[in-house]
Amino acid sequence: MTGPSAPAAVLDNRSAPCAIGLIRAAERVRALTPGQELEVLSRDRFAPYEVPLWAERDGHALLAQERTGLWPRRYWRFRIRRG
Repeated sequence: MTGPSAPAAVLDNRSAPCAIGLIRAAERVRALTPGQELEVLSRDRFAPYEVPLWAERDGHALLAQERTGLWPRRYWRFRIRRG
C-alpha cells in the first residue's frame, strides 16, 4: 500500500500573517499546473476559515486540513490541488 504522493510544492507560512500567507499561496499555486498539489503550513488562527474559502473561490480543491504539532508550536496543514 502506498501513501499519498508528495505535493509539488510546500509553502511554510508559519511566521506570516494569514493575509500575506494567502497572497503567497495564490502566487505559488499559479506556478503549478492544473492537478498539482500545494501544501500550506500556517499558524494563523484565521487560516482554518480563510484558506478553504480562498481555495473554493479560486476553483481549487481542498484535499486535507489538519492541525499538527505540539503546543505552543501547533500549526495548520492544508493540502490544495490546483483547479
